[in-house]
Amino acid sequence: MSDDDGGPSDRSEDGGSDMENGAEPAEDPPATGKPTESEESYLLTYAAPFLGVLLIASGIPIALVGGYVVMQDTLGLCGDPDIEIRALEDGDRPASTVDELEYDELSETEQRALREAIDSPLEEATVDGAGLENEAALLEGVVIEVDGQEYYVRIASLNSCLEAEPLLFPIGSVAILVGIAGVLTPPIYRKMAGFEERIQRDR
Repeated sequence: MSDDDGGPSDRSEDGGSDMENGAEPAEDPPATGKPTESEESYLLTYAAPFLGVLLIASGIPIALVGGYVVMQDTLGLCGDPDIEIRALEDGDRPASTVDELEYDELSETEQRALREAIDSPLEEATVDGAGLENEAALLEGVVIEVDGQEYYVRIASLNSCLEAEPLLFPIGSVAILVGIAGVLTPPIYRKMAGFEERIQRDR
């Protein structure tokens, strides 16, 4: 007789293998994505995004100022100063402390702008910044007599351009990009940590 008759069976006691009984094979536990080093986890999870937010907060105003400096001339956001005038009646003076300035003391550019303001219905005119020789006096306001008529003349707006280093724009842009990278560090790190743990389990 063969040893197969009445011999011990190679099958499991429940009548078959796990696969024949329909049981699914055990799955690996899902990766938690938690870093293995606590110090590294603290640095990348908390410190990196905090520094990233600081860089973004500081980089935005720096980039805005730098961009404004670069574009202000192109967009016409600054230019030559404007003067405004007001004809004075007899005995009418804006204040007793206002100084008088002779018409001949004005530069040719200032004289031309004053004439334009007199002829303008808005009583305003633009002065070429290069020819503004009496800026200090016009900022305070002066009384000037033209053809027997006194006018109170003062600078209404300097329209001066903002002076700053153009390099502020690229510096601010780089700070913003680095800050965004710092804010995105925690989710990227968690994915990389989970990927590393799965590789270690598969070995």
